[in-house]
Amino acid sequence: MTETVFVSGAERGLGFALTSRFLQAGFCVFAGEYQPSSKLSDLGAQFPEALTIVPLDVREMDSIRAAVKHVAEQTPSLDILLNNAGIHMEKQGRTLETLDFTNQHLEQTMAVNAFGPLRMVQQFHGLLAQGERKLIINISSEAGSITNCAREREFAYCMSKSALNMGSKMMQNYLGKQGFKVLAVQPGWMRTDMGGPQADITPEYSAEGIFQLAVKEWKPDDPIYVDYQGMPLPW
Repeated sequence: MTETVFVSGAERGLGFALTSRFLQAGFCVFAGEYQPSSKLSDLGAQFPEALTIVPLDVREMDSIRAAVKHVAEQTPSLDILLNNAGIHMEKQGRTLETLDFTNQHLEQTMAVNAFGPLRMVQQFHGLLAQGERKLIINISSEAGSITNCAREREFAYCMSKSALNMGSKMMQNYLGKQGFKVLAVQPGWMRTDMGGPQADITPEYSAEGIFQLAVKEWKPDDPIYVDYQGMPLPW
């Protein structure tokens, strides 16, 4: 039976690379798309039977419920949920003294990066419970590490990823009893719109590592915080 995966934020960067990699491996991929993408449409033309593009805004419950309905009309189960959608609205970062609390970027960052995956897991739980892998992968960041934090700026982004890490651990505590595995993955510093051209690795390189994590056989006591090479993180 063909395995299934849902990838949010699939229209560009790491999300697009992950979508491409899973398609190449023969998965049936549901690609959550926030903004219409010609690249994703072209990929759909290459894999018309395997790729389904699903409109998705992880901030909105109605959008997520519509996505679940769309997926459920095509498959009775989902093997992997890959929560990749994320935003970084602090390119330079403000100091503590100059933070603008009237700007919506603080709330929007938390809404997408921290609560978006939580909404997705809640609404896709039924389909995931019927899947073989029962795997949830949340794309986190070293920016969310408290132990290794050396930053003085980018409050919203760092705090949102730290909250995602806590949420991932709590999900594992609860869903692990139902046979689920939750991972919070550090994808590396990538050459994407978010990471910039000076970054260390390509999104395709990271996507390959995350794909290998996705198809690995996980044990209940395996760590949930890992990087794209599968190395445990002290978060």
